[in-house]
Amino acid sequence: MSYQMSVTFMGGYVEAHSKGDKSYQTAVTLWREILRVCAEHECYKVLGIGESTAQMSTMDSMNHAQRFEDFSIIRKYHIAWVELNREAIESTKFLERVLLNRGLLNGKLLHDVAEAKRWLLTQ
Repeated sequence: MSYQMSVTFMGGYVEAHSKGDKSYQTAVTLWREILRVCAEHECYKVLGIGESTAQMSTMDSMNHAQRFEDFSIIRKYHIAWVELNREAIESTKFLERVLLNRGLLNGKLLHDVAEAKRWLLTQ
């Protein structure tokens, strides 16, 4: 399976979809586009909806934390993320813990898109 992504300004938040074979490089590409759309619309609420084909490696999760620092994804960004592939949840939870422990994340992993959107819009 290939990789697909889209990032769209939805009025009060930015919605990012990613699906398929994810890698460190696809994550970099996705976050660059999220940051571009956020800056363009001066909107820093992000609803991420992912559907991975496999779990992210531990090293890729650790590298994500470095990208958050490099890209200055700071606490002004509110990020609600939903991983639709239940088999990939553990690696996404690990990434969430890494980012929270380093103080890089103002957000959370949720299990339902509607719940994530509700949480995001109350931030």
